[in-house]
Amino acid sequence: MLISGLFRITVSSVCIPRSPSRLGTEHLFRIEIYHEQVFNSSVPKEDSRDLRATLLATAIDMLAEPQAVAVPSLRSIARACGVAPSAVYWHFPSEAELRSAVLDAEYTDMVDSIEHALEIGGPDTDPLEIAGDAYVSWGLAHPGAYQLLFESNDPIPETRADNGPRLQRRIVDLAAAVDPDDPFSAALLLWTVWHGLVSLRLHKTDWPWGLTPTQANTRLITALKHPAVD
Repeated sequence: MLISGLFRITVSSVCIPRSPSRLGTEHLFRIEIYHEQVFNSSVPKEDSRDLRATLLATAIDMLAEPQAVAVPSLRSIARACGVAPSAVYWHFPSEAELRSAVLDAEYTDMVDSIEHALEIGGPDTDPLEIAGDAYVSWGLAHPGAYQLLFESNDPIPETRADNGPRLQRRIVDLAAAVDPDDPFSAALLLWTVWHGLVSLRLHKTDWPWGLTPTQANTRLITALKHPAVD
């Protein structure tokens, strides 16, 4: 029997293939399973009570920088949390479930941030400008999450749909100040421009924009409310 760290390889389970430089896939799989079992047995049960929340928070933290439009892999999250990959699968059986949980958490946070900004806005402020500034600020502060939410072809499940109409109705109501006859189209136009303000600044960091996002949003709202007359 050979012992190396947390890996134990018994002579009966190891068959040296013709290429002595590596073990067969089946035996490597046995070694990995044993390693995970040893690791999991060493973690006190009380330490795993909030592991799901820790895994989710770590996945969100790993979206702090722009990256490919994908949730960090289950294995990379496990490494960041200091647990075995099998511990992640206990709480999230698939990457699809983890992706959905991350999107739910981040979308809810974005909606809450915009609504909070509107609630604390003073009487002399423009609600549309506040909503736009809050949307853009959240996107720039959460680049990886923003890319995952709005730069990927991802269906909105029922859990996120609860927040979708809530924010949509609020923006459509505010957009009536721009176009009382068709506030929904005005809201879509506003979202299109707000998304552009976020996305372009995330991807074109060296571009000389001239205006700050807040200045650009103010000009947008002013132009929509007071269009030039030919």
